[in-house]
Amino acid sequence: MTGLPPGFSSSGDVALDRRYRWASASLDAGEPFEACEVLRQTVEAAPGWAPAWKLLGDSLLANGAREEARAAYEHAAALDPEGRLGARLELARLGALGVRQAMQAGYVAALFDEYCDRFDAHLTERLGYRGPQTVLEASREVCVEMKRPFRFARTLDLGCGTGLMGEAIRPFTDVLTGVDLSSGMLAKARAKAVYDELAQGELVEFLRAQPRAGADLVVAADVLVYVADLQPVFSAARAALASSGLFAFTLQSCGAAEAPQGYRLGPDNRFAHAETYLRAWASSQGFSVAHLLSAVTRQDGGRDVEGFVLVLATA
Repeated sequence: MTGLPPGFSSSGDVALDRRYRWASASLDAGEPFEACEVLRQTVEAAPGWAPAWKLLGDSLLANGAREEARAAYEHAAALDPEGRLGARLELARLGALGVRQAMQAGYVAALFDEYCDRFDAHLTERLGYRGPQTVLEASREVCVEMKRPFRFARTLDLGCGTGLMGEAIRPFTDVLTGVDLSSGMLAKARAKAVYDELAQGELVEFLRAQPRAGADLVVAADVLVYVADLQPVFSAARAALASSGLFAFTLQSCGAAEAPQGYRLGPDNRFAHAETYLRAWASSQGFSVAHLLSAVTRQDGGRDVEGFVLVLATA
């Protein structure tokens, strides 16, 4: 990436903007030392410009200067309280911040606002994405096992994005409501005309605002990878679901030994979760695990991303 980060304005100085772009290109070309030198001059001239501090941190880290990188990321995080640049994620990776505090809503919103125009094609054609199909198939299997119709009165689609999950579940639900952090993604979803309602917001807050026991299905395809601790999500989903309701979702997976808290932050800026903790968290929030299987729903760098598909059932 050689342009300015989405949502960030110019430094106010054409020459500094040009230096930033040159440094970004140098880092992309594998020349972090040259990028560091230019960016040190840039932040000295524009100390309040968050993108330059973040790029300086990236360049220093690529150059092996971890402590200097940490200081640069701390500057970037302080200047970007919404977290759109993701500096807190880098601080967590350096051990300077708890992993649970690393992911901010601003980062996710900015990421997908920038991604929305190419999202569907990139996921389905380049990454082999099949999250919605996996969630749909698992939910159908559970309904067959429960001897209940595969039909829902009201479905909540968490992190609905451009509406891929919505398109899959629409034929099987009477009312479909979606929520997402990204205004760009919601615009794409709205254009597909598959949702009865769309809302912009954070998913736990959205769930807590729903009528108690007002839904009989909650789905989240490739969404909870941006959440570290899932207990608040499980709790809010349980409250929103009626008796015999289902909560179906996909996750990236890791072993319990890799994740003493139940989750770990990966190099892809997504969280992986451990099965042992998922089962414990589900039980603690009043769910039974109706379905939990290993699943690959996408690729990254040409390799399968290992994960789970789960369907939790209310008592």
